[in-house]
Formats: sequence, C-alpha cells, structure tokens
Amino acid sequence: MALDAVAACLLGFDIFRGLDPRMIVRIARETERMVFRDGQRIAEAGGACDGAIIVIAGRVRAVADASQDLDEFIVAPGSMIGETAMLTEHTSSLTIVAEGDVRAVTVLRESLRGLMEDDPALAEHFHDRLAARLQRTALELRMIDERLAVASLAASDVKSA
Repeated sequence: MALDAVAACLLGFDIFRGLDPRMIVRIARETERMVFRDGQRIAEAGGACDGAIIVIAGRVRAVADASQDLDEFIVAPGSMIGETAMLTEHTSSLTIVAEGDVRAVTVLRESLRGLMEDDPALAEHFHDRLAARLQRTALELRMIDERLAVASLAASDVKSA
C-alpha cells in the first residue's frame, strides 16, 4: 500500500485527527504492512499486543473468550483493532482471525514512542484526544443515568396511582 494511502487511512481515525500532515506521513512511514492468510490468527485473546492493527482489505472475525458475554463479529475493512496497544502495553481481549486473505498495517507502540520522544507535542495530542473521548463518555453516562432516574420516578408514580 502506498504511503499516501496509509496516511489517508490514518486520518479516518479520531485519534489521529488534527495532527500536522507531516506527522501523519511520519507515522504512516513507520507502519508495518502485513498479509494474513485464511484462518491465520492475527491476535490471540490473552496475548500481548505490540500495536494497533488497521484492516485494509479482507474479512476479519473477532471471537471473545468464554468469560465474555459477546458474540463473534466481523471487523470491517478500514477498522482499527487494539488502538490502546499502540500507546501502552495491552493484552488482547479477543481472538482475531483472518477469513480469506487480509491486508493490514500495524502502528507499532515502539515506533510511536520514538516519534513522541522526538516530538512531545505528539504525546500531548494523543493525551488530549483520549481525554476528550473520556469526557464525552462521562457525559453520555450522566445522560443515561438521568434518563434512568426519570424513568424510575415515572414508573414509581404509575405504581402509586
């Protein structure tokens, strides 16, 4: 896959949005291109991950281990698997299996770490993006909590009437 295509793909993910285009190209240059064959395991539940995997083409199936209450599902091309793994040590919670031939790129944690050491603004960017995401999640949870409280109050009013 051409460098420009990888860079364009990276821009499709929230965590990379807002970065200087030159930094996106630097990150794209550091990605590893990979091909997986039908049935090959891309990640193993409980196994260490050294980076995020971006599915470029092909079908990928995600299977949860028995302790999780999840059905298996298909990961669409253009999806990122294991975003956290490109920033910190991470253990996969899913087994990821190629269905047919799959082309992917990996954004390795060590590569990003080196880029962040060269340019601390990159680390600040990731921090800010993740903090904003957590704030949105907290707001959404508060809104759900408020809706549940209103529904509970309405239900108790109906019972007492």
